[in-house]
Amino acid sequence: IGCYLGFALTWHCLLQKCTDEKNSKKIRALGSLIGMIQKFPYEDPTYDKLQEDLEKIRGKFKQVCSMLNIQSDFRMDTEKSSLTF
Repeated sequence: IGCYLGFALTWHCLLQKCTDEKNSKKIRALGSLIGMIQKFPYEDPTYDKLQEDLEKIRGKFKQVCSMLNIQSDFRMDTEKSSLTF
């Protein structure tokens, strides 16, 4: 969850500088993702919709990645030993 939040906040901040229509849609989608993450009940492991809400967050993350033309799966490249997106 923290990784998704950091990703969303960073891109939201970067896109605030551009105000065209395409970026406006991306900013709204990022805002929605940030809102979903902020409402997620971190301290309640007995929350009955935990998996359902987590899947919604993952789905929104994938949608935002698609809008930003970024691969949504994180892979480690063993030869280069670096994180790729």
